[in-house]
Amino acid sequence: MNEVDFRAWLNNKGLSRKVQGDLVSRIKKIERTCGNCDIDAEFNKDRCAFLLSLFRNKGINADMERFGETSLPIGKYHLSAYKYAVQKYVDYREVTSANE
Repeated sequence: MNEVDFRAWLNNKGLSRKVQGDLVSRIKKIERTCGNCDIDAEFNKDRCAFLLSLFRNKGINADMERFGETSLPIGKYHLSAYKYAVQKYVDYREVTSANE
């Protein structure tokens, strides 16, 4: 993850430092939980479609089961905060990729 540029992009969008930190932290946790994946590689592969699929049905699905027990709040409503973080990173990458 390109944390510095992502934080700058979030800052330009008017998000507070607290929200920026929360989003970055959630993405790092997803990267660790999902087999030490790299969100940039996931974006390049399928625009994070697989990562986003993990959040279907509050994480109770076959894709999420591939990772076994995780520290993510599977089955809980606040799992959506992790999905939101991934979606924000996808938004960031789509904008920055278009500018390259």
